[in-house]
Amino acid sequence: MRLAVRLFALVAGVTTVISLALGATPALALVPLPDYNEPNDTFATATALVNAKTAWGAVTEQSDKDYFYLDLPGSCQVTVKFTTGGPHRECTLAFLPAGSDAIADLGWNKAYDDDASFHASGTAGPGRLFAVVSVGSSDPSTMVYTITVTATGGGTTSFPDVTSDSPYYAAITYLAGKSVISGYDNGNFGPNDPVTRQQFAKIVRAVGYPVSTANECPFVDVERSLPGHYLDSKDPLYPDHYVAVAALHGITVGETATTFGPYHKIMMAQVTTMVVRAAEEEGVWDSPPSGYVPPFEDFGLPHYPAARIGAAHGLFAGYAGPWTWFAPASRSQCAFFIWKLMPAL
Repeated sequence: MRLAVRLFALVAGVTTVISLALGATPALALVPLPDYNEPNDTFATATALVNAKTAWGAVTEQSDKDYFYLDLPGSCQVTVKFTTGGPHRECTLAFLPAGSDAIADLGWNKAYDDDASFHASGTAGPGRLFAVVSVGSSDPSTMVYTITVTATGGGTTSFPDVTSDSPYYAAITYLAGKSVISGYDNGNFGPNDPVTRQQFAKIVRAVGYPVSTANECPFVDVERSLPGHYLDSKDPLYPDHYVAVAALHGITVGETATTFGPYHKIMMAQVTTMVVRAAEEEGVWDSPPSGYVPPFEDFGLPHYPAARIGAAHGLFAGYAGPWTWFAPASRSQCAFFIWKLMPAL
């Protein structure tokens, strides 16, 4: 009779097999379910969550911890729902602010159920929210827990060609929501497209400098925006007035005293320098101690000193590369470095 029951359980489903095994044959309970999230046992290897979609896992060893994260492109209202599945489990919450490399615990109040399941909510962002699941004071088990993180607000704007698993997703969606950057008419962002020098001059939006038609561009090779002759029909200030404000505040010095090279593709080294100049102009970043060594080699003047300053203030925290200083910077890279500047401002 026992054999017949077990065969029926195999046909009925995996969950039934587990429940019968726990009661009838204790040895079978030691066989763990596959954990498709592994390896996710550190902050660096955490599993990406999808906003408002439930993820699952099983903590089958005493020493195991499962790490999950959700990127928050702006200040968001966040709700975390954690269900233990039966055995008591611990789920702690932490946060890595944008532009920082310091992860801190989130002291949100949790509304617990009897089995240590809970709801928690609060405001966080921009940055990366982590949830860490461990056995806690209970025992390992094959029972499945679930976690759902839902974030709303944040002023985000999404693009079909920038998916949530992109390392630049948080930067791009946040800046688009703040109207610092925009996509193409077809709705795409073009994350791998190069950026011209006059396009990058829009960094002045991120810094918060006012831009108007009263700002006269000092460079003779930058096209003037005039009624009926706008380079961008949606933006009558582009490009000359943005370039003018960038020059006024020392963010750019041009290629010569009178030329800017507006259609030249901006290099990553130039992007870094312009971002650091903006931070210095605003008085939020300064030179690090003489002994400070950045996480990259000296690539020469004139841009290495600025990159070193940026590194000391977290400009490259979370940047996965490429470290191609003198190659054209992509729209994704430009968005990332502007985004890392904004918390300082």
